[in-house]
Amino acid sequence: MGLLSQINVQNGKPALKEYIQLAMAFFLALCLLSFYQNVRLYSEGVLDGIISKSLFLSFLHHSGFASLVALMGVFIFNYYKQSKPEKGFQIMRYVFWILLVIEGLLMEFYLQHYEILEFGFWGRYFTFTSVGKFILLLLAYAVAAAIWFHLFYRLTSTVYRVISKMYPFTLILLSLFLATLSTAKKPVNENKTQHLVTAILIEALSWDEYEGTKEYPLTRKFISDDDLGSYMNLTTSKPNIVFIVIDGLGSEFIGDNAVYEGFTPFLNSLAHNSLYWPNHLSNTGENHAALPTIIGSLPFGEDGFTNLENTVTRQTLYGVLKKNGYHTSFYYGGNTALNQLDRFLFEEHVDLVVDQKSFGDRYMRQEEDKAGISLGYPDKELFRNWAAIEKPSMHPRLEVFLSLSSQNPYLIPEGQKYKTRVDELLRKHNYPRHIAKRVRKNKSLFASLLYTDEAVKELITSYSALPEYQHTLFIITGSHNVTELPGHDELHRYKVPLFIYSPMIKKAKRMKPLVSHADITPSLLQMLHKKYGIELPEEVAWLGAGLTGERVFQKQKTIPLYRYGKGIKDFVSGRHFLSGNKLYHLDGSLNLAEEKDKELKDSIRQKLDYFRSVNKYVTQNNKLIPEEYGLFTNLIEPPSPEEQVWINSVFNGQDFDDAYETARNLALDGNRERALLLCRFILNRVPGHIDTEVLMGRIYGWEGQYKKATELLERTVQKYPVYIDAYSALLDTYFWSGQNNKATFLKRKIELHELKSNELKIKLKRAYDILNEQAELSVAQENGKSIAKKYSGGL
Repeated sequence: MGLLSQINVQNGKPALKEYIQLAMAFFLALCLLSFYQNVRLYSEGVLDGIISKSLFLSFLHHSGFASLVALMGVFIFNYYKQSKPEKGFQIMRYVFWILLVIEGLLMEFYLQHYEILEFGFWGRYFTFTSVGKFILLLLAYAVAAAIWFHLFYRLTSTVYRVISKMYPFTLILLSLFLATLSTAKKPVNENKTQHLVTAILIEALSWDEYEGTKEYPLTRKFISDDDLGSYMNLTTSKPNIVFIVIDGLGSEFIGDNAVYEGFTPFLNSLAHNSLYWPNHLSNTGENHAALPTIIGSLPFGEDGFTNLENTVTRQTLYGVLKKNGYHTSFYYGGNTALNQLDRFLFEEHVDLVVDQKSFGDRYMRQEEDKAGISLGYPDKELFRNWAAIEKPSMHPRLEVFLSLSSQNPYLIPEGQKYKTRVDELLRKHNYPRHIAKRVRKNKSLFASLLYTDEAVKELITSYSALPEYQHTLFIITGSHNVTELPGHDELHRYKVPLFIYSPMIKKAKRMKPLVSHADITPSLLQMLHKKYGIELPEEVAWLGAGLTGERVFQKQKTIPLYRYGKGIKDFVSGRHFLSGNKLYHLDGSLNLAEEKDKELKDSIRQKLDYFRSVNKYVTQNNKLIPEEYGLFTNLIEPPSPEEQVWINSVFNGQDFDDAYETARNLALDGNRERALLLCRFILNRVPGHIDTEVLMGRIYGWEGQYKKATELLERTVQKYPVYIDAYSALLDTYFWSGQNNKATFLKRKIELHELKSNELKIKLKRAYDILNEQAELSVAQENGKSIAKKYSGGL
């Protein structure tokens, strides 16, 4: 700020020449940022050189942006020209400086994640950047922008003579801006601030209100010619289905033409012995948004399906298979409360949910990052936990694993060992120079992939020892493509592998069709329906249709693509791909070539706009499918409108720990009915709030509703097998209700999970003491009866 104040003007009354100097200094500072960007990208092996055509294109695009800002600023400057010329000058001086800082921050995000921010940028930015890091970057760019802006202003002091009058100057600015409108822009050479502002304006002006006549626009009868089962020797038993969803696993790691060959050796070997779809897309660009699409072929809502405020009636693989006798489970080493994943699973009535609350001292938690935060338990620990859990033998199983070790910040166990393996691969493989440079720069990322690949190998190996292995399907895919590596086109973030591995596969095959995550559930259910008579809903609202076909492209096929936060901006229609305001033609390997057909672009734009409106309408208004076609009712009845008024009077926020404390205090004060009401509200919003479940069970026990208390607490112990308070509450309920005989089973579970608690020891001893007393009394009574019988017989 002090440097900015040193930009002096003659006699305190700036004239046009000083304003021209400001505009030119702004443009030159933008160019310096582009040069710095290219230096960074070159040093990281992303670019082949610093001085390139792309650099000069960035100068051109900066000139257009600087011209537009300067042109708008002329009116501010001119407004104060007669009365307070120094005020107009000062306003624009700070405007230019602030825009430089913003451009620097946006550029820094691009350098870190190779992603240009658009609408919904704020949440996206802080998904990857801590507040502390943001403050440091803000200060760094604020100081740097002030220094260079000041220096360039001084250097341009003699250039003003080239343009001496107002209106020619404005014409030049306008001409420069108009000239850049027709030039091709790419994230690497585009002005990031202009791109962000344009995206925000387009979003604000876009019309996404549904105006159709159908109440349920996505509902239809499911008719499919999908024939996935013809590629397998299906057994008479319903198959186990195992999903392994790997965070950030992109297509460039798998297949014969893998860019990063060697970093997923086991997964690559599986792909070569599987049904493998090289032309496969994730419908989403974020981890949390992928699961509902994979499991339910569901739309996205505004911020991902799991983040919807209201409950939406739907039909998913979880629900359909559970209704047809499958045991369902979900395994994740992290926190399912993030992005309300726990609520989604709860509403699907998933039988077993394993997350970070389900691990005990026997398992090693991932180390904390610099902010003191741990993601949870790494993949090998997750799979080891799975192996220790008793599996139901009487039912087929649907098991879903979501990995986290290949997720930023890549803090895997024995990290140095895997980094050494990365170095060995760099020596062994003849990677192109820029790829090798990229690998070295992202060594932790590639090490994490080696670790996750090894973890999946251990899981498959463990599974192969089970008798049901012979009739198990493993569906393996990436949640989305990793964003820390540069993509070569706008489709890159969605390109993820898909392969189905099983001993039942007739022979390995590369499948031709362009498909997406949304096609998986319809295809699997169609196969199970044909072979095993699995009951399908009469009406469905799935986004996808199936995985099989003889051609890459199907003319009528559309694939909506959700980037992040309110970001349905990408759309595949047939063999064309619309991204932002650009239309591309797709070849058989999903390479892009820009298409200039405006009429075709407009028609695909209409399809995208229609989907956006439908997506918003069906998710906000619960109009995905009619309620009679839904699979489940709510496990916990939501509060009525009248009850919600009271809830809002005692709790109005997002801190559900605070709401729990309120409910606990109400219960202890004797107001148990109100406490139960608040507990129901909390569990509707955060189904994984374990303390609330325990409190609810205790209240039922205090009220003498032992059946309700027992059922609830037994479910809690099943879901969270290492949470001591749940065991304690259940042992109390057994004691109060005279069910101390059940403590024997609970003791085995406590020993299995190696729970160390004096409180549990005391309550177990209490139960066994009572059982022993009852046994002694029973023996005494039997002896008494025998004696009485003996003497009565003597008479």
